[in-house]
Amino acid sequence: MSKSKNEYSEKDIATNLLVTLKHMKYEYNTFTQEASNEELFKEIDTLYDCISKQQRNVFDMMCAQGWYKMTADSEKNISKAYTKFSNSESELS
Repeated sequence: MSKSKNEYSEKDIATNLLVTLKHMKYEYNTFTQEASNEELFKEIDTLYDCISKQQRNVFDMMCAQGWYKMTADSEKNISKAYTKFSNSESELS
């Protein structure tokens, strides 16, 4: 069965969903930090947790399908990143 130009694969849809959930999580995080009262904070924080779980579910599904692959980095690059982070952390202290 051939696909027309307007059809998206399951991988395309899942990738779009994952990106959308990442953006939503970012926005809800900002919203929780700027909530004007405790009741609003709790309500938005609950939604933030729900979006976080959904994002993880989509990520896990994509990994299981082989659509989201992670590769190990070299020890040198990991050490370099660790040093950079440690230096940044010490500058903040």
